Amino acid sequence: MKHYSLLISQRARSAYFNDYLDVARAELQWLIGDEAILHRPIGAMDFFDIKAGEDLLSVLTSLSFVQGVFERQDGRLTPLDKRPAFNLHEDFVFGAKFRGKTNETLTQLLINIGLMCIDYRSIADVKLLDPMCGRATTLFWAMRYGIKSKGIEQDPRALADVRQMIKKWCKVHRQKHQLTEGFVGAKAKKKEIGKFLEFSAENTSMRLINGDTSDACQLLNDEKFQLIISDLPYGIQHHTTHKTRNPLAILKAAASEWSHSLKPGGAMVLAFNRYLPKREDLIDVFTTQGLQLLDFSAPHRMSESIVRDVVVLKKTNDK
Repeated sequence: MKHYSLLISQRARSAYFNDYLDVARAELQWLIGDEAILHRPIGAMDFFDIKAGEDLLSVLTSLSFVQGVFERQDGRLTPLDKRPAFNLHEDFVFGAKFRGKTNETLTQLLINIGLMCIDYRSIADVKLLDPMCGRATTLFWAMRYGIKSKGIEQDPRALADVRQMIKKWCKVHRQKHQLTEGFVGAKAKKKEIGKFLEFSAENTSMRLINGDTSDACQLLNDEKFQLIISDLPYGIQHHTTHKTRNPLAILKAAASEWSHSLKPGGAMVLAFNRYLPKREDLIDVFTTQGLQLLDFSAPHRMSESIVRDVVVLKKTNDK
């Protein structure tokens, strides 16, 4: 075991606001368990001091709040030349800006928490689903991790928006890639339902499908995933398929489809606004489907009307 100091990034402060220390601590504690975490401010910088094995270094560098890892010896901090082994340029996640975009740092936290909940031999074996994926922030993050992913979005404009972003990014960064478009199953005759856009690069891929998340099993051809990660509508700039600011109705309609799409031993990690829906109501939607609630929470106030939190559920191996 060695002594490490983790520098908390400005991105984390921006993402988690006044509660950034609590959220960062929750993510780190989920990784290292009961090991002590000491907050150490140095000037305008914040560090978390921990004891950990060298085998954890690669995971520590991938935590959503970590800007750098230092080894601490005799009161001195020595920066370690360790970086997360991400694919693609970070611009593929952080480059696009649009109204209602999922926070990129939060999305990284959700994926990290999910990965810590499941067993896998290689990251390339993991498959991720975002059943309310918007403009695919979660799917792009999954590609950076080397995870194959799929997402469902009810707004038909999302495919054109994501296609435009991909073409721009790949041209700017000279990224070799492949774009494929088609329909899931028989060609749709009503609007764009079932149409998909698939982006492949760096030995991984993502597929964005237009459709209603309550039809997830049909749209996904009954495919199963180790991770379901989603940032649910907050009720301010977002609206659900049912044109309401409370996502509870569509979640109830989709809960069985989402649960069916999760592999035994898989994890579901959802970010949501504590005001809409209430935490206990959200949990009830999925525990009635047989999912097990895990003891994780990371509440942080975004505004007067939004306190964002995270709920984690797991599908037992015998389901």
